Amino acid sequence: MDKTVVIVSGGFDPLHSGHISYLESAKRLGHHLVVALNSDAWLTRKKGRPFMPFEERAEIIERLEMVDTVWGFDDSDGSAKAALEQAKKAYTHHNIIFCNGGDRTKDNIPEMEVEGVQFEFGVGGDNKANSSSWILKEWKYPTTRRVWGEFSDLFQDEAVRVKELIIEPGKGISYQRHFKRSEIWFVSKGECEIKYSASNPDNFTVFTLKADDDFHVKANEWHQVYNIKKEPCHIIEIQYGEETTEDDIERLEYYNGE
Repeated sequence: MDKTVVIVSGGFDPLHSGHISYLESAKRLGHHLVVALNSDAWLTRKKGRPFMPFEERAEIIERLEMVDTVWGFDDSDGSAKAALEQAKKAYTHHNIIFCNGGDRTKDNIPEMEVEGVQFEFGVGGDNKANSSSWILKEWKYPTTRRVWGEFSDLFQDEAVRVKELIIEPGKGISYQRHFKRSEIWFVSKGECEIKYSASNPDNFTVFTLKADDDFHVKANEWHQVYNIKKEPCHIIEIQYGEETTEDDIERLEYYNGE
């Protein structure tokens, strides 16, 4: 009876609990588990730079009980096709399975072009609670929760502060103004409504902002952002002026969903 070799690929940068579940599920499909580990160059193309170098990632993964072999491979084309061809040569008398996580299908992976390989999808489930990108973002840009959603500080110096706001569906910030700073909003994803008044808060105008739209609020101008859609709205907020603290605020009313 031919043995089955299972191949998984990825950057595993950093390794997290979701990866462990994925590898455990993959190992149950065969006798020998090979991790085709992506290069530092691949991670640089994907997210700017690797968090951990290849040698460190490889040594950690090699020590996992369910992993039998760790390979480097040529991933310059962005795929794991070279790793599968490498496996076909190394395990000529074995069945070869290539595993894919929950966010990949037969319609979106170039590895399907490799013949003589069985493909398994949805291995480890489709739980995206943990991801390397999310973990690194939270480490670099800690998230602060608010009743309307959350924000992350992306940059700050004496005169400028840059934040990402995520306004949840049906939520909104208070109707407010600032005395020592102005703000520029850029909608990177989703859609939101802006309640705005240059001076008299009772005499306001409502604007709709969609992805790639921007809005400028100067010091002392009244403003409120809220989300009436079913998907979160992501806003990049640039604060600038004499002071960019959370204390510089006057609230007139809180958002009530109407």
